[in-house]
Amino acid sequence: MANGILLAAQVGDALFSAVGESQAQKQEAANMDAEARLADTQALQRDTQLRDELSIFMSSLKSARAANGLSSTSPNALLLAQNANEISSKERTTQTANDRQRAANLRAGAAGKRRGAKLSLITGLARAAVPIAKSRL
Repeated sequence: MANGILLAAQVGDALFSAVGESQAQKQEAANMDAEARLADTQALQRDTQLRDELSIFMSSLKSARAANGLSSTSPNALLLAQNANEISSKERTTQTANDRQRAANLRAGAAGKRRGAKLSLITGLARAAVPIAKSRL
C-alpha cells in the first residue's frame, strides 16, 4: 500500500513539474512575442522620427539660406542637402535595422521557448514512467 502511494506521489510530482515548466516556458514565449511587437513599433517610430528630423533640418537649411539671400539650388546648397540626406538615411537605416533585428531575435527566442514547453511535457511523461517501470521489476 505504501509503495503504491509513493509511486503515485512520484508520478504526480513528475507530471505536475512538467506542466509547471511547460506553462512557465509558454509565458516566457508570450512575453518575448510582446517585446518583439514593441521592437517592431519602436522601429517604425524611430524611422518616422528620423525622417521628421531630416525634414525639419532641410527646412531650416533652406530658410537660413533664403534669409541670407543665398540660392537653395546652388551647387553648395545641393551638396549640403545631399550630404544631410545620406547621413540621415544611413543613421535611420542602421537604427531601424537594429530594432527589427532585436524583434527577430525575440521571435526566435519565443519559438524556442514554445518548443521547450512541448519538450517539458514529454520529459515529464518520461520521468513519470521511470517509477512505474521500476515498480514492475
